[in-house]
Amino acid sequence: MAPLSGDGVLWLCLGISLFFAVRGIATDIRQVVDLTEIKRDEREDKIISEGTEEALKLDTLLKLSESTSHDLRAAALRIISERSTKGETRDILLADLSSKNKTRRGKAINALHFLVSNRALSRTSVCTRLRDLPTYTALVNCLCNFLDEHVEITSNTLSPILPRTRPLGEKKAIQILNSLLPENIPCALEAGVVSQWLTRYPFPCVTNADPSRRRDLFMLMKTWWADDAVMSSIFSTLTSHPDGIRQLRKHGLMGSMIEEENDQDDDDGDSDVWMVDGEDTAGTSGTFGSFRSAPRPQESSLEEQALRRRRREAMVLSEGGRPLGRDDIIQRPIQEG
Repeated sequence: MAPLSGDGVLWLCLGISLFFAVRGIATDIRQVVDLTEIKRDEREDKIISEGTEEALKLDTLLKLSESTSHDLRAAALRIISERSTKGETRDILLADLSSKNKTRRGKAINALHFLVSNRALSRTSVCTRLRDLPTYTALVNCLCNFLDEHVEITSNTLSPILPRTRPLGEKKAIQILNSLLPENIPCALEAGVVSQWLTRYPFPCVTNADPSRRRDLFMLMKTWWADDAVMSSIFSTLTSHPDGIRQLRKHGLMGSMIEEENDQDDDDGDSDVWMVDGEDTAGTSGTFGSFRSAPRPQESSLEEQALRRRRREAMVLSEGGRPLGRDDIIQRPIQEG
């Protein structure tokens, strides 16, 4: 084998030197990266984040809530809502809610309505802090305080379930109850939502008609639900729980199971509704006590059946502004033979 020349030895040494140089440089670069990397401790970040949120003042949070950034607004609202539902702030909120001072009560209702109805707070722990007995007790006391304010007429709607004297602030309070009631029905019943509030509520079908019609209230809620959808929803939620049904029947706001089945059978039948003193009340605003169901008279002939069918198919056309008369009633002509 021929010995290597001087140039060959030089190139061999140069290649070996470059190999070790490249490895050394790569090792040094990795060490530099490791030394300059910033390592974060998640536990420390959580402590710093919580401390920063608690340190923010309400004025700062108010400005953040008005920011054009959606994330900043959501974060500010979340911090404000969490502060208002824990500790001393929560106690003050519930105390104002059950207060007889209309100004304090109104502010508390607006705040609580915002907390339970805002979609941005639905995924937070805010609502979970409002499902206990003190919250339901304060809300029931608030609704009971509104009972004495059913004095002035605030609505022109004639309904057997919606009182015309409902105060303006009561609707929001009922909406709050409707939002919180499904979360803890036994706790709401213990707070007196049925025994203290619903039993004293001035439903028109109870005050204007026979007091014995209190047992028909649940059936009227199902029939006239569009007049007061929120109150009907509360009754529906209560009847979804055995304790709710038990209390409604105990306090006479719901009939027995046998009576409900009979009422349902009567509704399914082709029964007629007669209006007492109809000629005197036509064209005027009457009460629901004037409408009473009467049994159908015995149909003894085909002529009477045809006459009744003709009356059921009649139409009433009127331009308004005057009482209804016989000229406004259009009936199908009598077919002879």
